[in-house]
Amino acid sequence: MTTKLLVLVAGATGMLGTKIVSALLDKGNIDVRAMVRSINDGSAENRQKIEAMKAKGAAIAEGDLMKPETLLSVCDGVDVVVSAIGNNDVTVPGQKNLIDAAKQQGVKRFIPSDYSVDYRKLDYGDNDNLDKRKEVFDYLQLMGLEYTLVLNGAFMDIIAYMPLFDLEHQTFQYWGDGETPLDFTTTDDTAKYVAEAVSDPGLANTALEVAGDTLTPKQLKATYEEATGTKLTEKSLGSIAEMKAWIANKKASASSLDEYIYHQYMYAMVSGKGKLDRIQSDRYPHIKPKTVKQFLSKGDSV
Repeated sequence: MTTKLLVLVAGATGMLGTKIVSALLDKGNIDVRAMVRSINDGSAENRQKIEAMKAKGAAIAEGDLMKPETLLSVCDGVDVVVSAIGNNDVTVPGQKNLIDAAKQQGVKRFIPSDYSVDYRKLDYGDNDNLDKRKEVFDYLQLMGLEYTLVLNGAFMDIIAYMPLFDLEHQTFQYWGDGETPLDFTTTDDTAKYVAEAVSDPGLANTALEVAGDTLTPKQLKATYEEATGTKLTEKSLGSIAEMKAWIANKKASASSLDEYIYHQYMYAMVSGKGKLDRIQSDRYPHIKPKTVKQFLSKGDSV
């Protein structure tokens, strides 16, 4: 009798975390332990998610990333840890605590909360959120724990809310020449790839790079227009160098990360600096990821 793989999912009630839990359980040969801060979460939405995960077959475990003493029992007996925590003050110290607990408990593999462009190619300072990813990855390597990174470009789910689109004024605006390839993957498909990555021996200490679609900004505009029937006015905002200068000026005077962080993500994409170079979306032929046209045609993003 084959023993099932036990996978711990941290950030299980998050937007991506719940989908990862579901995708893992859909495999049928994986036991899932979903980590939550409290089973009696103060959020009604989170309590509903917890009950739904339990109903589908997940075991629920309480653990606090900022309380290391709670993580040892949560990691006990776990084969693979999947982190799906968001961008906040817990991202770095919390994941470091989780890595420490995983190592101490003999976890075989750790999948950090990346799900982004290839941040390994970015310099510190290019993206404040992805700097956190870089710091966690550095620590993961330092600790010698086997890892797999899952890199999917940008989430297709928020495509119409990217700085490229100004739908209020029916304008498509871009920096650069509009011809740099950009990678997109839905959160649903990303979760499916994570579910495969946890047990793929060929992904030890490397990255699984996937993309449901790759389009240049100008192709993205045309695809949006075709899928939605909405004509957008094209507007060039300047060169990549001018974009970088704009971000630096905005960051210097900003009172909130939200004032420039989305442009930092766009810089990583339209500059080509964070482009995925080794896309393996066909590694698991049964996964048929959605294209941008398919996604927009269903009206999922608007």
